[in-house]
Amino acid sequence: MRSLSMLSVLLGAFVWVATAAAADLELGKKVYEKKCASCHGADGKGNAKIEKMLKTRIPPLADAAAKTDAELRKLVAEGKKPMPSFAKSLGKDELEAVVGFVKALAAGKVAGGK
Repeated sequence: MRSLSMLSVLLGAFVWVATAAAADLELGKKVYEKKCASCHGADGKGNAKIEKMLKTRIPPLADAAAKTDAELRKLVAEGKKPMPSFAKSLGKDELEAVVGFVKALAAGKVAGGK
């Protein structure tokens, strides 16, 4: 009986973590679509029209797979010309969520948005 109780607790914790992770990815996707996709493209491969207009190369987000979460958080928060800083426009949860989404998109674990 004790083993069954422990199994129930572990299964419940797993379901809670999986649900929280899915919610974080959904929030990250919403933030990405609103703040990032116009330049980085829905699929993370960049927007050729924006690149031409800004006269710069927008690296594909596949490059983000090699970066740590901390490096990506810093990049999104502080920006890097011509990318603006999002420190003031994103809350901590949104920043964490969009970093998670970008990593998942870069790894091919989720599909891009619109």
